[in-house]
Amino acid sequence: MYGTKYDHLAAPLWLLFGGRDLLAGKAMALMREIDAKGSISNAAKAVPMSYKTAWDLVDKLNNASARPIVETTTGGRHGGGTRLSEYGRSLLSIYISLKRSYEAMAQSYTDPLPDMNGFLRFMKGLCMKTSARNQLAGTVTGVRTGMVNTEVRITVGKDTAIVSTVTNESASNLGLTAGADVVALIKASSVILFPGTGPVATSAENMLRGSVASVAVGRVNGEVVIELPGGKTVTAIVTGESVKSMGIREGEPVCAAFGASQVILALPV
Repeated sequence: MYGTKYDHLAAPLWLLFGGRDLLAGKAMALMREIDAKGSISNAAKAVPMSYKTAWDLVDKLNNASARPIVETTTGGRHGGGTRLSEYGRSLLSIYISLKRSYEAMAQSYTDPLPDMNGFLRFMKGLCMKTSARNQLAGTVTGVRTGMVNTEVRITVGKDTAIVSTVTNESASNLGLTAGADVVALIKASSVILFPGTGPVATSAENMLRGSVASVAVGRVNGEVVIELPGGKTVTAIVTGESVKSMGIREGEPVCAAFGASQVILALPV
């Protein structure tokens, strides 16, 4: 959990079915509320989460399990009741028992753990799997909500910040507030390069200036790695012809540009 000062080891519990995460975080809370209230709508309000998010989690629970965990009575999604199956109720009981025992074991660990937050951010970043070539860990430093979308400003390094535009629902589901630790994902093919240090005319909200760390040109495309202030890098995939025409060489100054809508935000869970 980011944003919490860790003096000792914290040990949340997950249950895996076939290697897939089945019960964790709000999904577990939703199961408890369904069992107590017998209604997806009321359970979603109690967690809290949107009605759609609640149904998405119910689908995930049922799809990940060999047997149904949540059952609906007459009316389905648009009416009727919702309840835990006997199998789901047994899982809930087992989870609660395991969690109590697991937390008791974790509390007995008393060795001090300096900079636990930094360690968790690093480890979660290593565990994240994505096809996006660029993964920049950072901290949310500003959030501005509009009618439909939310603009999120993230500091990813010394004197380096980027802007992402996400839907208001996504911002709410991710809990994006100032101080939150996030990972910004940008596909290399979305990064546009401009040579030199002069002014750049572009509609892209993000312009990161740095120097070319490496260039690899294949038969069609070239991969350009740009080193940013503070040591982080951004990779761009451009045509081999563009590499030649712009004179992109190692050590040369360059500007990497990309739109705010092309920045995907992720929170390791």
